Amino acid sequence: MIILTRIDDRLVHAQVVVGWGRELRPGRIVVADDRVASSEWERDLYASAAPPEIRVSILSVSEACERISAGEFDGERTILLVRGPAEILRLLDMGLEIGEVNVGGMHFSDGKVKVLDNVYLDEEDRKALGELARRGITLEARALPRQEKVILNPMVS
Repeated sequence: MIILTRIDDRLVHAQVVVGWGRELRPGRIVVADDRVASSEWERDLYASAAPPEIRVSILSVSEACERISAGEFDGERTILLVRGPAEILRLLDMGLEIGEVNVGGMHFSDGKVKVLDNVYLDEEDRKALGELARRGITLEARALPRQEKVILNPMVS
């Protein structure tokens, strides 16, 4: 069962493993990222960032969709991590049902504008998030579970 779907350009790191992990107690993290899935070195790096009690599956976006849709992770409390909103759109277009997305970290880089402390968007990000909002996905921004939720939908629509 997917207990959290999160956009975080850093993927597996302390905020996810410690902050969200302590609160949600996941048994698995699924990273849906084509680039990381295609690199053995990056797969090993991200998998090693989680404690041994949390299994990490690093999959391409399409493979993640197939395996989640097939129910492979239904018996586990699972966090689904993606790098950006474009990956969420791809998952939806492939048929994955998603109701809410935690926008946890979209950090500064050239061309991105600050929307919130942990959310910087370029035009492509804004369009993708806007499309998610139009499709009825609730976009809630917060880095950690005990922080106040900020609903991004009106900011990107």
